[in-house]
Amino acid sequence: MFRNSLFARSLIVYAFVFSLMPFSAVPVMANDIVPSDDLVSGTSVFVFRGSSKKPQNKLGAARGYRGGGSGRAKIAAQITSSRKKRADAAKARAAEVARQRARERVARLKQSNTFAAKGEAQLANGDANGAITSFRESIKLNAKNADAKTGLSEALTAKGIEAAGDSNNEAGLQYLDEAVQLDPKNAAAYAKIGEIFDAKGDNPNAIVNYDKAVTNDPEFTAVYLPLGLAHAEAKNYVEAEAYLAKAEAAGIATGEARLARADIFAKQGRSQEAIEMLDKAIAAEPANASAIFQRAAVLDRIGKGDEAIAGYQKTVLVDPNHAAAWYELGVIAYNKGDYNGALTAYQNAVRIDPANYTAQANLASTFRQLERYGEANAAYKAAEPGYTKSADHYSEWGFCLGKTNEWDKAVARLLTARDLDPTAVDNTNLGWAYYNAAKMDKKNGNLEAANAKFELAKTYLNTAVQQDPKLDAAYMNLGSTNNELGNHEEASQALNKAVELHPNWTIALNQLGLSYRGMNNLSLALQAFNAAVTADGNYVNGLYNLGSTQHAAGDKKGAKKTQDRLKKLDSQLAAQLGSIIAGKLIEAGTNEIKKKIRIPGIPFPFND
Repeated sequence: MFRNSLFARSLIVYAFVFSLMPFSAVPVMANDIVPSDDLVSGTSVFVFRGSSKKPQNKLGAARGYRGGGSGRAKIAAQITSSRKKRADAAKARAAEVARQRARERVARLKQSNTFAAKGEAQLANGDANGAITSFRESIKLNAKNADAKTGLSEALTAKGIEAAGDSNNEAGLQYLDEAVQLDPKNAAAYAKIGEIFDAKGDNPNAIVNYDKAVTNDPEFTAVYLPLGLAHAEAKNYVEAEAYLAKAEAAGIATGEARLARADIFAKQGRSQEAIEMLDKAIAAEPANASAIFQRAAVLDRIGKGDEAIAGYQKTVLVDPNHAAAWYELGVIAYNKGDYNGALTAYQNAVRIDPANYTAQANLASTFRQLERYGEANAAYKAAEPGYTKSADHYSEWGFCLGKTNEWDKAVARLLTARDLDPTAVDNTNLGWAYYNAAKMDKKNGNLEAANAKFELAKTYLNTAVQQDPKLDAAYMNLGSTNNELGNHEEASQALNKAVELHPNWTIALNQLGLSYRGMNNLSLALQAFNAAVTADGNYVNGLYNLGSTQHAAGDKKGAKKTQDRLKKLDSQLAAQLGSIIAGKLIEAGTNEIKKKIRIPGIPFPFND
């Protein structure tokens, strides 16, 4: 808005920035799938609602940061000047009153004039309360005493200004309203009424009263700037430009007027004129951070990215607490994949304005890209007040909570995402979370709780495949869940569908092999494991399971060759396979090795 402080230059930033926002929607991206893979058997996938690296929007969270404006001071100064002129006139009237007294014969008229003269003297001496009392007494004695009415209007104006104070408290309106009723041409009272409405955000009434001020006194130049800005906010650009041009010509708040005119030019698509106007403002005030920022934003809008970046960087050099510029730098860095640069920028933005929830959410995404999931969770929480209706927000937060093994919390956030937008993706992710929560319970020996969560996972995943029969991730997770429940026939059906939709998908082929092993169909298991390692020769899970299945099928030579391949990739896992080939008991060893191994290249291993 252009309100709370009378039109300080940096208050223009928010409206200016908003005017430059691109209103085209972010392109729809394919869903990204992230595997959560444990050492040998447990596999599930998380599906992002869109792209996990979807571009962040420029300018959407930039805020204006208010500095000290000169509008109010200039209005007050001009009101004082106007009052002095009236006081001088009052002295002349007082002399005339004195001369009239000798000629007056009616006591009431004489007494009325006396009170009026007293009121004029009190007002000239700054005693508004005393003047109000005297003028009211004068009017009681002579209701037609024009001098008393005019004087009372001036005294009430002074009282209204005092009651309004620097904060433009509405308490001043009762005095100012009476002032303009007594004198409909009281420009000073109208100006102050306009200022009070402006401060409370009532733009239409602000314009009405500012207009009355300049209509009654065209020389009331202090009103030009606030009236121009109010018209700009109302999108009355012709009127706004006219009054702002007058303000600049009159030398009233030249910096603010130039920034506002640049704002109007930008909104009208007159980018070059906006830049020229901002260049004038910067030439007059080289350290004007708001002008530097606005110039950068215009350059950004017309595709001059490098110049825009330089402008944003200069803005924060001049004013390290300019949150809007830090935000823009964060968006630019993030969208270029420079997550460390984005991190620095967003951390500064939220340091300055912790309630900038968009910056908090973008910071959370930046931490997520850097795989700093604990800090991402904290930032998602800080952003939550601004994203209570965003399924994407809760979905990404649930993913990061899963990354920190906080599965109950992950389930809660993903349930919220599903409640907000119950898509197949959200049901798939709930299945993912319940599956991994169950794996955690199973690891801790709580088999009853584990089975209950596997069943919940199955329920949500069945819903997902009904909603979207082509969602490969839903079939993948459903197959993994059924494998854990021992429903290997059902698992194979789901996993075959996953592979049909997503050919050569290594983790799905690996799970399919496990389902066939569970059915004791070693031939089909070998086909699936061979397909997995053919699709990815470095897939250690598939090699381990292929070798163990070859051994179970009596192909010790093939198992040994597979072990040799595995040695080049993971010596510990190859040694474990060697124990199987050697016929040793492996259960304890398998569990022990799973606690130690972090498989390279797999984003989120989950230990069984």
